[in-house]
Parts: sequence; structure tokens; C-alpha cells
Amino acid sequence: MTPHYTYHVGEKFHEDGSVRTYPGATVICFASPDDAIYQAGEGLQADLLVQPYGGKFALLPPSSFHMTVFSLILDAKRIPSEWSDQMRLDSSLALMDSFFIKMTATVPPPAQLRMCMTWIGGRGLSFRLSPADEATYLALREYRQRLSQATGVRHPDFDTYEYHLTLAYQLQVLTPDEEAAFRAWRDAQGERLRCEIGVFATPAPMLTFFDDMFRFVPTDERASLSTR
Repeated sequence: MTPHYTYHVGEKFHEDGSVRTYPGATVICFASPDDAIYQAGEGLQADLLVQPYGGKFALLPPSSFHMTVFSLILDAKRIPSEWSDQMRLDSSLALMDSFFIKMTATVPPPAQLRMCMTWIGGRGLSFRLSPADEATYLALREYRQRLSQATGVRHPDFDTYEYHLTLAYQLQVLTPDEEAAFRAWRDAQGERLRCEIGVFATPAPMLTFFDDMFRFVPTDERASLSTR
């Protein structure tokens, strides 16, 4: 049977699951290998692989596990609603990087964020995350608002954005039976892991840059990227 691919193929991935060049910049909190959510993510990826439909997903390397706090830009989406209103749409990535380094430095990040995993979902497989207390909710809201003002970036989903940690992207469309089995497996895993992960603290958010979905680097490693 000829496979039917999702929109991630041709965008972030090739048909064989290898990663495509898809550069941009974003503000994230990395997950630490010592954290329960990192370890749960590794275990969930391993379990997905042995499912009958597991080969239809592309797994992200655990070294890239992170919670996106504030999306900045993607080179592939040079449209006003997805770009900084302070910069030209044809600005080079190197120029945009320098701009973001300068402007995000004017907004001190929260030292720590207390989050919890609420369910497993996404367009593939991801932990959906929520602030664990009001202090974190308010800190995130203020930080995102100030970043938006400083950078001129305000995506259409700014007010409805859902925090998440992506584990895998779905490459092929599942059959109805596979979709039902996947949803049942995913929901069962979510119920189990919600209690196991509990509340966890992230490190401070940081500005990062990337060539693709497999590696996110801080400012001092930006020169190692091939797209700059």
C-alpha cells in the first residue's frame, strides 16, 4: 500500500524520517536528563517504537527535549503574522539572530518555572504542560508579554498557546484501526505518567537557534549552525 504522508514530510522531515533543514530561533527551557519528564519521554519513545504503527513516527533525540516558552521565527514562514514587526521580511537569519540576542537580553527570564504534565497529545506525540501554580502562570504570562514587546513578535496563537514538550512527529497517516490503537495507547500512557512525573522545575528560559528539529543551540554555539 502506498503510504500517505502528513504535512511534516517535505517540511521538517524527509519520507524516510531523516530531518530536513528548517532553521529558526526560539526561547525554550531544556529538559535535564535527571528530570522525571526527560526519563519519561525516553521511555515513551521506546514504547512507541515497538507499537505496530511506531515506524510511522520520527523520534526527536532526547538531547533536544525542551519546553517552548516563546516561539520567535522560522525561515520557512516569512509572513508578517509570523515575523517581527521591527524587522524586514527579507532580513537574513544572521541579522535576525543578532536582533534577537540584543532584544531578549532586555527581558530578564524567570529563574525557574514549576510545571506539570497534564496530558499527552499533539500532532504526533508530546507532553502537554501547564503551570503548576499561580506564581508560574503569572511569571510566564509577563515574560511572554515582555518578549513580544521587545522583539515585535506576536504569533496569531499568542493568547491561546499551549506549552508542550515534543517527543515525536507523525510522518505517515494512520489507518483507522491504527489511529484508534494509538489514541488508546497514548491516553493510557498519559494517565500513568501524570502521577509519575508530578510537578517539575525547569531551568531558566534561554534564547536558542536551530538548523532543524534535532538540535537547538544557545547563543555561544550559534557559529556551529550551517544556516547562518
